[in-house]
Amino acid sequence: METMKLRVAFYVGLLAIIVTGCKQETLNKPTVTNNNAPGVVSNVQVQNQNGEASLTYTLPTDADLFYVKAVYETSPGKTREVIASHYTNTLTVDGFGDTLAHVVKLYAVNSSEKASAPVTVTVNPLTPPFILAFRSLKVTATFGGFNVTCDNPNKDNLAIVPMVDTANNNQFVQPTGMDNIYSNSVLIKAAVRGQPAVERKYAFFVRDRFLNRSDTLFLKLTPFYEEQFSKSDWSPYVLPGDATNLYSYTDLTKIWDGNFTGGWPNCLFTVESAGSPQMVTFDLGKQRILSRFIMNPFLEIGNVYYVRGNLKDFEIWGSNAPNVNGALDGSWTKLLTCNIIKPSGSPSGTETAADYKYAHDGWGFDFPAGISAYRYIRIRSLHNWTGSYFMSISEFTLFGK
Repeated sequence: METMKLRVAFYVGLLAIIVTGCKQETLNKPTVTNNNAPGVVSNVQVQNQNGEASLTYTLPTDADLFYVKAVYETSPGKTREVIASHYTNTLTVDGFGDTLAHVVKLYAVNSSEKASAPVTVTVNPLTPPFILAFRSLKVTATFGGFNVTCDNPNKDNLAIVPMVDTANNNQFVQPTGMDNIYSNSVLIKAAVRGQPAVERKYAFFVRDRFLNRSDTLFLKLTPFYEEQFSKSDWSPYVLPGDATNLYSYTDLTKIWDGNFTGGWPNCLFTVESAGSPQMVTFDLGKQRILSRFIMNPFLEIGNVYYVRGNLKDFEIWGSNAPNVNGALDGSWTKLLTCNIIKPSGSPSGTETAADYKYAHDGWGFDFPAGISAYRYIRIRSLHNWTGSYFMSISEFTLFGK
């Protein structure tokens, strides 16, 4: 008998849970269905912009207004829809690849997904960002490839697509290693490497995130011969005034030990109490014509790079007969002043995926064309990411001939 009571209590409780669950589900559904179309938006104002247009309007007064929808063609047969919440009275129509007139239909939509009659406006977008970028696109040969620059004043998300006629038959392809250049910087600067030192026909166009693409720039380019220097001949060349290592095992040799993204202690790390710009000096073993370098920063705890002793502003100096007193005098020539800028422009303590990739791949800089050959190299820290002078470097790689 007692067992029967327990079973009855259990089933009653289970039924209560099921019923309560059903009631909760019902409460989450719209309680009112409104099959009447809402009023239309009015007073529509158009502000044409590069590749897009901003629409400002007056919302209808319907209590159940949900959103405003714009429907238009970015090009013949290519329809796009953009939605704006009822909490705002502005909407941006984008994705245009030209400066032609485009008709936009605006619909007010209520919570029952009933749309109003359309209100039609015409927009005339200004020159799209990808076309502006293409107009300023410049490509020049450099060591191992070519440098690419163009202006992107609207900070649009753009891709510069490089191609090459590998078979000399006017068929342009992207071989392995020739990747697109992606950027939303005001000034896009990038280098494509790994190209043979022979004349070939190259092609370049600019594409935006809507897959609009520019005309194509065709060029004949002959990259300069370049090789990555072996580090087996490198050795420290410690001079008076050079930086002091934090520990004996965080010495200069760590920047050519092959640990490009190594953690502690596979790095150069100098004393943190340094009160002035710090330098380290090393010997390449023989004179070398330098084309570029890659510096891999030390990966700090928390998988971050733009912190502590990793270099932010620094100089590269070259010499063939350094003054043995260590002075940075006429026996040295300043080859480069380098400034590391985070791709995201975010404040200290914040690192985006783009920031991380930039540092993980190594901070690269080109030396000026036509410089003399040098045997001795000096890295001089002007400021690190803490704002002081101590240095941490994971790896340093040189290229040239």
